[in-house]
Amino acid sequence: MASKSFRCYKEETRGSVFLLAMVALVTLLLLGTTLVQTAIQGLASASNDRRQAEAFCLAESGVDMAITKLYEDYDNINDTLATSGSYSDGFSMPNGTVSYTVTAPYSGITDSCLIVSDATTWANKSAEVRVIAAYQADVSRVFEGAIFSDSPLTLNGGGGVYPDENGNGGDIYANGDVIFNGTSFQMTADGSIYTTGTVNWVPTDVPATHVHQGVAPVNMPVIDLDYYKSIAGTTYNGNVTFNDSNMAGLSGVVYVKGNVNISGNYTGQAVIVATGKVQITGNVTAGNPDCDTLVIMSPKSIKINGNVHIDGLIYAHSVLEESDTSVGGNVEINGAIIADVVRTNGGISITYDDVWKALPLPGVGKTQWAPVSWQILYL
Repeated sequence: MASKSFRCYKEETRGSVFLLAMVALVTLLLLGTTLVQTAIQGLASASNDRRQAEAFCLAESGVDMAITKLYEDYDNINDTLATSGSYSDGFSMPNGTVSYTVTAPYSGITDSCLIVSDATTWANKSAEVRVIAAYQADVSRVFEGAIFSDSPLTLNGGGGVYPDENGNGGDIYANGDVIFNGTSFQMTADGSIYTTGTVNWVPTDVPATHVHQGVAPVNMPVIDLDYYKSIAGTTYNGNVTFNDSNMAGLSGVVYVKGNVNISGNYTGQAVIVATGKVQITGNVTAGNPDCDTLVIMSPKSIKINGNVHIDGLIYAHSVLEESDTSVGGNVEINGAIIADVVRTNGGISITYDDVWKALPLPGVGKTQWAPVSWQILYL
């Protein structure tokens, strides 16, 4: 009898264990299915956000193209606006199509216009950017801070941004979110952060009143290659390497129809304008930082390699494609970085300096259209 009871007990135990195992298996299966669904939804959401951002960037390029045409009077745009009050055009890019319309004057207001740019990506994501622009002189706000990025900005590693001796210019601006990877980046109480999006962290010394999120985008002035070629004191046809031997006594505009490789010590005050790419492979230092200054400009890209020190302004901008400045190493700059895209793969430390004000920079001292109101619509 005892043996029979024991056998029954074992069978019941086996049945209970099997049932518990099945319940656990079903629970894990449901949990796994939920996690997979959550992951898929997250990937889909991230992909959708990326495609929407792509559509916005396309639409924004239409606004840039319209402002460029107004600035340079391409395609007789100003005569067309004067006679009909409206101008329309479009173009295709590798990731989609753009059409834009300029109406002037806007609501009868003199020296104003409305720019409406519509874009559709090859993934069928659409966006519209509506901008009210006004005719303004000396559009130089982009030169008033240490870092200006016309796209979201991620600062990797350590480093910092510091103002000049008068407490000016220790600022960061980004057309998009500002992301600090880590909490070791330094700024001062004079510094400010401006972002059209949000910032994920604020350096300790920056007051809350100096953090401005959701601001209106600031338009970058165009690099007018024809203008710089026409006023150049020195012109090179082809790639050029600048070093100690040919950077003594630089003056005015140095125009290079090609790529530039640069490192060494310089004297004088000059703007080097390259139609191609620029590579900074070593220190670029002023013989006398109190009076010598250098601006390096490119509509393609400017790459800074290694642990270097630079005295000068870096400016990379193009309407038709993203012109980036990439920093690969621990870089110290006495000046500023301004670019469509700023990429940092190491620490970057910038002390603002504005001694280039006497040099012919884009938008400085030249009247052009500048956005005063900005609206984004995802369609």
